[in-house]
Order: sequence, then C-alpha cells, then structure tokens
Amino acid sequence: MDDTSASSDCWFDPWATSQGPNLISLSASITTQVLQATAKGPQARIRQPRPEQVERVTNIVSCLVANLAAMHQGHPEHRRLAIPLRHTSQSRYDRKGFGHLPHVIDAMAAQGLVLKHPAHIKKRRTGIEATGGLLEALLSGTVAEVGRAEGEETIWLTARMGRNAIGHKLPYQLVDYVDTPEACSLRREMEEINAFLATQCIELQGQPQAGFKLTRRFLLRDIEDPHTFHLHGRLYGGFWESLPKRLRADLRINGEPIADLDFASMFPRLAYARVGAKPPEGDLYAIPGLEEHRAGVKAGFAAMLSSANEMTRLPSGVKDALPEGWTGRRLARAIEEKHPALVPLFGKDIALDLMFTESCVLVAVLLRLARMGIAALPMHDGVMVPLNSGAQARCIMETTSLALCGITIPVATKVA
Repeated sequence: MDDTSASSDCWFDPWATSQGPNLISLSASITTQVLQATAKGPQARIRQPRPEQVERVTNIVSCLVANLAAMHQGHPEHRRLAIPLRHTSQSRYDRKGFGHLPHVIDAMAAQGLVLKHPAHIKKRRTGIEATGGLLEALLSGTVAEVGRAEGEETIWLTARMGRNAIGHKLPYQLVDYVDTPEACSLRREMEEINAFLATQCIELQGQPQAGFKLTRRFLLRDIEDPHTFHLHGRLYGGFWESLPKRLRADLRINGEPIADLDFASMFPRLAYARVGAKPPEGDLYAIPGLEEHRAGVKAGFAAMLSSANEMTRLPSGVKDALPEGWTGRRLARAIEEKHPALVPLFGKDIALDLMFTESCVLVAVLLRLARMGIAALPMHDGVMVPLNSGAQARCIMETTSLALCGITIPVATKVA
C-alpha cells in the first residue's frame, strides 16, 4: 500500500464525491470546461465524448473537487492532495472508471484551476492544490457538502508480507478475495450501521462534517493463508477516530453532547477470558514503579501480545513512554509478575485474535444501539453516544460483552 506519511500531504480518496448543491454546481461547471478543453486539444484523448465518457469525467471532477474541498476546508495543515501514480489492475477496493484521472488533472491545471506539483519518485505520487477561482470557491463553502460515492467496499482483507532483507516489515497487501456467505453477512452488518449513521446529525464545533463510511478491516498472517475473516476486524473511517481527546467535548450527536464510553482494560480482560482465568482486582495496567507511566505499560502489554517472540527490546513508542532504566526484559518480567496467568499468551502473536473478539463485540453493540435508534460513534474499544443515551449504551455494552465473551467487561465514562 502507498506511503501516506508525508505530513504536508492529504491522501486522495477516490470515494469522496461532491454532494451539496454548491459543490455539485461547481463540479458541473468544471466538468464542462474539462470536456471542452480536451475536445479541442491537439493531443486530446477525449474527442466528441460519448455519454459514458462524460459520466467518467463528471465522476472524476466531482471526486477531485470533493477531495480539494475536504483538504482546503477541513485539513488546512495539509498543503497538497497526493495522487497515486501506480497503474495496477482493478480490484474490489478500487473505484471504476478513473483511468482518465491524470488527463483530467492536466486539463484542470491547464485551465488554472489547480497547481500540479512534480511527482515524488520514491513515493510514486504527484500533488495538486486548488488555486485561483476554484480555491476561492472552495474556501467559501463547507466541508458538509462532501459526500461518499456508492459502491465502496466495507469489508477489507489485507495480508502481512513478511520482512525485507534488512529485517524491516514490508507493507501489508490488500487481498482481492472472492465473496463468501460470511463476507456477505459481514458486509450487510456494515451497511446497516453506515445507513443508520448517515441519517444522524454529527457535528464538530457546531459544524456538520463530511460524509464518511465505516469499513471493517481483517488481516491474514501470511499472504498464502486461506481467505478468512477471523483476525483483526477493527472499524475505521470515522473522522472522530483521529480526533484529539481535547476536541471530543466539541462533538454533538443530534444536538447533544457526547458520553464517551470505554470498555475498561479490554485487551487484558479478553486475554484472561481466553485462558479461562479471572483478572486481579484494580487497574490491570498498574505496575509497581510505573504508576505514573500507565500509557507505557499499556503499550508494552499490547506489544507482548502482538509479537511472535519474547520482548527483549522496547519498541520505540513504548520506550519513549517509560522512565530511564526500563528495558524490554525488565518490563516483560514486571508484566508477567502482575499477570502470571497470561504468560502462555505472551510472544504468541495473539493480539490479532483478541482484536477480532473486540471488534465482534463492538459491531454487535453498534447494531443493537442502531436498532434502538441510538447513534454510536465507534472507537476500537468503546463508543461515543448522545449524553442522554449513556446509561442505555453502557448496559448494552456490558450485556453484549457477557454474551460474546463469557465475562462482563466493565464500562467506564471518559472525562473530556
């Protein structure tokens, strides 16, 4: 998968589309300009366009305008929209009919609507940004006019690709799987959740947000493994998932402030359920000498469950969250002393299995709440619901964990 790490880039989303009246009108005007320009150009690829070609260009322009609107209005920290240059065969994850994307970008650049930056060779992408009249029009609009096109795949399957010659992890690869009854059932669940959330008013700092679609992402430990949907399975795609905690208090669901509900210490509790043991009382991440470094203990605990080997060195993110003098072996011994019943799970790459159980609980909670008419915004181990629905949601979360895991996982309310 492409590198999306450049902080100045906003990654192109092929499923974004112009939805509100202003963006639709703007996209229609630009589509006309692009079609006229390409019909006249000496190197034109599109001459006297057929209806299907007009439709393709219309969809591409609508998508580009929506992406630029989302970037310039909603993500001012990003300077460029990063467009991938790789030419790969179509898969279930791709939006069809976008073969003319580079030509449409060139036409928009020639019309003075966008600035096109040279391609970054190593990352194999080019960058664009709106300029002139297009930028002015976008800045006067609202990100709420950005919607989602139909047909987006909500059930993703990726595979680990091992490591390269110097030991670095290779990027995961999307798997173009064949539909099965299980995949279709999982997709129907996501369609129900997305359809319900699309009817709810979700605002941040008093402003409606761009359309979104939640996806559920599964993983294979190896590209040669059978195509199954039993590992990972967490949900992605909601703008609130990357929202700084300080801004969660500014979220409103149907005009109400939120209740931020979190399964308490869910990962270690799922691990205890897996070995059939009862967890100790109190904070499961409380380690003597690290009382003020809970985040580091939590990250180290997850690393021990995620690795296929004994933790002898601290991952960089864990190391930065611990005080001087703590090594991988020292932290591992301290966690093992705190949780002797879980020692058989450490270094066994079991985290993906626990994530799957976690995601099954979360999806079941979302479906039950949706059928009760309660909007819930999922995090990996919790949900955000309207404040007045907090007590109902807490009850649903605890009863669902008991039904699916055999234990009641306590639910805590986070303070914004």
